[in-house]
Amino acid sequence: MEIPKAYDPKLAEERHYARWEAQGFFAPEINRDPRAPVYTIVIPPPNVTGSLHMGHALQHTIMDVLTRYHRMRGYRTLWLPGTDHAGISTQIQVEKQLKKEENLTRHDIGREKFLERVWQWKERYGGEILRQMRREGASVDWSRERFTMDEGLTRAVREFFVRMYEKGWIYRGEGLINWCPKDQTALSDLEVEKVEKKDGKLYYLQYPVKNSNRRVTVATTRPETMLGDTAVAVNPEDERYAALVGATILLPLVNREIPVVADGFVDPAFGTGAVKVTPAHDANDYAMGLRHSLPFVKVIDSQARMTAEAGAGFEGLDRYEARERVVAKFEELGLLEKVSDYEFSISQCGRCRTVIEPLLSVQWFLKQAALGQKPLELVREKHEPRFVPEVPYEKVYTNWLEGLYDWTLSRQLWWGHRIPAWYDEAGNVFVARAEEDARQAAGTDKLTQDPDVLDTWFSSALWPISTLGWPDQTADLKTFYPTSVLVTARDIIFLWVARMMMTGLEFTGGKAFDDVFITGTIFDKHGQRMSKSKGNGVDPLEVFDKYGVDATRIVLAGIGTTDTRWNDSQVEAYRNFANKIWNAARFCLLNSEGARVGQGFEGDPKTWALHDRWIMSRLQRAARDVSRAIEAYEFHAAVQTVYHFFWDDLCDWYIELTKADVTAQDATRERDAARSRVITVLEQALRLLHPFMPFITEELWQKLPGVGARLLHPAYKDAEPTVMLAAFPQARAELIDERAESEIAALIELVSRVRNIRSEMNIKPGEQVRLVVSAPDAAARAVFEAGAQQIARLVRASDISISEKLDAPRASARAVLAGGAEVAVPLEGLIDFAKERERLRNEREKLQKEAAKLEAQLANRNFVERAPAEKVAESRQRISDIAQRTDMLGQTLEAFSE
Repeated sequence: MEIPKAYDPKLAEERHYARWEAQGFFAPEINRDPRAPVYTIVIPPPNVTGSLHMGHALQHTIMDVLTRYHRMRGYRTLWLPGTDHAGISTQIQVEKQLKKEENLTRHDIGREKFLERVWQWKERYGGEILRQMRREGASVDWSRERFTMDEGLTRAVREFFVRMYEKGWIYRGEGLINWCPKDQTALSDLEVEKVEKKDGKLYYLQYPVKNSNRRVTVATTRPETMLGDTAVAVNPEDERYAALVGATILLPLVNREIPVVADGFVDPAFGTGAVKVTPAHDANDYAMGLRHSLPFVKVIDSQARMTAEAGAGFEGLDRYEARERVVAKFEELGLLEKVSDYEFSISQCGRCRTVIEPLLSVQWFLKQAALGQKPLELVREKHEPRFVPEVPYEKVYTNWLEGLYDWTLSRQLWWGHRIPAWYDEAGNVFVARAEEDARQAAGTDKLTQDPDVLDTWFSSALWPISTLGWPDQTADLKTFYPTSVLVTARDIIFLWVARMMMTGLEFTGGKAFDDVFITGTIFDKHGQRMSKSKGNGVDPLEVFDKYGVDATRIVLAGIGTTDTRWNDSQVEAYRNFANKIWNAARFCLLNSEGARVGQGFEGDPKTWALHDRWIMSRLQRAARDVSRAIEAYEFHAAVQTVYHFFWDDLCDWYIELTKADVTAQDATRERDAARSRVITVLEQALRLLHPFMPFITEELWQKLPGVGARLLHPAYKDAEPTVMLAAFPQARAELIDERAESEIAALIELVSRVRNIRSEMNIKPGEQVRLVVSAPDAAARAVFEAGAQQIARLVRASDISISEKLDAPRASARAVLAGGAEVAVPLEGLIDFAKERERLRNEREKLQKEAAKLEAQLANRNFVERAPAEKVAESRQRISDIAQRTDMLGQTLEAFSE
């Protein structure tokens, strides 16, 4: 058979993905078994504006491994793709384009025209990430692709909103919200980032007490907000201020009289123990204001500028300009006690990084505590969903459900799901599924729809049910819900995972998913988070181009739940693995005349040759362990198992052990059976590897003699032959042969030791050697005697003597084997002893100098304390390695002495 010398990943990637998609292999309908178990994954919908990054590639790889594995197991498998409309991100993209190309704002063209532009942009540029997913080999069902603003999903969003409103769980009212002055919209707490401000300041301001010479000092990081203070608070247990509770403060600059109140929230250890209270501009102060019925004075507006209520000297100033002026005024009045350096966290918009301004605003809110009761009970009572890893994520999830607060739903944007609420001329609100329903309820056509849109996460909360047809009871919803597993990142457990559980339990009575797999985080090589702003991101597409998709995928799969630093050398190693597979398969295919997959292992296994019993035993173990690992979400273990079976057992040893039979020139039944056996093992190995490396496995599987529909899982009996629908290997316990494995392990150890000796002693590859082998155990000697021919071929030995005790010349290189066995290679005539002694002495001297240098380094206290821990550990390990090597060199020199 003709097969190229080198593997071309790009050619295989393009050819096979297009074929898989065209044949409908990704759709669950390919499974014709009416009793097939169901396996469902819904993809975390990436932003329609996004492009593939390493986080996506990691999640998608894990999902595809699970999907391909269960498909090969005969499950009716659905992996559903889609994208999120990404309200703020998409609107900003289109606004930038509008400004750049036409020098217009969205307000210049109006809402309707602007939304037309957004849809046009979405059709033209959006969904790039879905096209990139094809490059990954993602076996998603493209016929079920969804977008959060599709007509069906929009109807689901309205249904969600109306039902919650009718239950009294959604309401419109005034509350303190997170406001982004740049994006001009409200944000939920989960869209806000906390960032440490290391160069912050703590300002100590003095407030005079009315009818007294006393002043109360308050400490604050935001002196500009004092213009909106309506109280000073102290802890009721703080004796320093007991006499002041109930007193009146004369608020400087605005001359407002405010009370001193006692509140248990105040930390006596913070600042002076007395705090200013600004209910309209701080979340904690807002709660305190409600408790004490304080006025709410708004001194900062939506543009982060001071309002008229801040006073004539401050109105219109930017908040930071106002800060400087307030501090200057206090200093002029002699009321600025001091300013201290202070490190604290600030809240900023998770998208544009603008510092958030807490503002009082009329918004729409959802009572999450009510909606979250069912998921909280489920995780407490049944520990569902199951988190992988369980620690710490189940507790993180549970703790959040226990402390739920009202969710700010409304966003002051144009792109998104518009709030289904209409107002009549009197300001009465009518919430309805459609405008016509609102008109009927209002008894008038003169209605105005609420201009705000819903938080993007509101529609995302419905993703597992809306994508399957809810609120209709569709066949897909009945078949594929609840879903099997959610694969996601730790940072959206609150934003998304919990909320999907809420809606799933509320509207279907069923949990959204059985399991939640939390992936690790991929950092750059220095351990830093990858980000566009840092410029340290790694583009998966570039890695695909350089090393191939398969090599990248298997590295990503091995990461699993572990945080890791990205290193291209790992991918390079697995590209070498792909080349190893290709070369081994090429050897098998070039020697495949007369061979057929599935033949050669007939009859009683006890009659098979030792190496055949061994490889079948190793295959059963690999199949068992890979299946167990995937089902336990232990992807690293699965990768290591399939890697070592392919590289070590199959390529390095089985093909070598059977090579003489496979390459025999005469076309005998025995030769063809040997060829069939190696082809059969290769075919099974390709199936094991397929979920991780789909392209090379399909490329090679299609070339094997005898592959066809008969190898497919019975659920796919009518499908075109493909490895992705072949039955995943199932371990046969009766073929696991401990004795065969032990005996081959002994042969492998002997061959490896002799090869090491040849390398250490610089024996030329073409030189034949003699072997002297001893084994006190008769069974071990029998194994060596039976395998003598293969041993001789693998180490190029002209003669092998095997006895109970070792009888070898002094000038021999020796190695100890398991069970007390030994092997010696007489060196007379193979090497120049004088030159070898000189080489060994030079090597020992060089190593001793290196060890002395390292020991001096470790004796230096500064080095040990300041150097990275791994560097210190590495130096100590190197000293240990050198000691072992020099000891061995000494023994060899003694054996070579004149």
